[in-house]
Amino acid sequence: MSKRLTREERIEIMLISGERSNRVIAADFNARPPTRPPISHATVSKLLAKFHETGSVLDLPKCGCKKTVTNEETSVAVLASFSKTLTNSSYCSISTRMTQIGAQNLQNGQNKNWKILFSDEANFYVNGEVNKQNHRYWSDTNPHWMDPSKTVGTTEVMVWCGIWGTTIMGPFFINGNLKATEYLKLLHDDVFPSLCTEAGTFPEFFQQDGAPPHYGCQVRAFLDEQFPGKWIGRRGPVEWPRGSPDLTPLDFYLWGHLKAIVYGVKIRDVQHLKLRILDACAGISPAVLLSECEEWEKRVALTIQHNG
Repeated sequence: MSKRLTREERIEIMLISGERSNRVIAADFNARPPTRPPISHATVSKLLAKFHETGSVLDLPKCGCKKTVTNEETSVAVLASFSKTLTNSSYCSISTRMTQIGAQNLQNGQNKNWKILFSDEANFYVNGEVNKQNHRYWSDTNPHWMDPSKTVGTTEVMVWCGIWGTTIMGPFFINGNLKATEYLKLLHDDVFPSLCTEAGTFPEFFQQDGAPPHYGCQVRAFLDEQFPGKWIGRRGPVEWPRGSPDLTPLDFYLWGHLKAIVYGVKIRDVQHLKLRILDACAGISPAVLLSECEEWEKRVALTIQHNG
């Protein structure tokens, strides 16, 4: 028996539709939490047909009165129709750019990954937790003093870091919640000025994930000026795949490494936490950073090989 979908569930189906078959979309939807009655490919077919015909995922009123579709409903539906799920094209776009970078003759034995600046933010808590969006790394160095039940309200500091070949950029500490305006100021005042080197080199590509502060119009406009056609991120010249938090050197290496070093002792306060983060970053060797950039390339290749 076909279930009656809620408005949110209908939008979810639109978001995961992409260009896949109705059977694949239904299977994807049914596999996602929370547990709910499964839908059939026929339900998907009817919903997509409704959207293409009316521009809305909502049912038409059963009375004779014609219902006007609100701007909010239309906007959500239109945005959903242009959303794509994680597909090979996302990874292939990155792979293509990487191939182009690698084909260039880099001087002085530079590795091709030196041309990409990877970036990310994470929250470090005094009680021993590192929170990267929805991905949490718990300290196992001193588990007896760490109390995860007290995360809410615990003093924290947000950290921005970048990895550019053999160089770690930052850490830069961010006060309060990060919004697009604060993120733009961080890039303009702190990050990009620190990229200037005596040799006059500069990253060719800048990577960021799809976090809301990174998506601000002013941020994207600024990146278009600094890295025209060559920044990787949400709605950037090179789209960063959604749902791929383990693809960057910061996520699969840096945050976990810093967690292990920083929380090797009990943190007294925020100032102590910042000093530990600074020391931990300073202790990472150029050889290790370069190795992690090479690991990134391997992960992208494996992702493409296994179709995401």
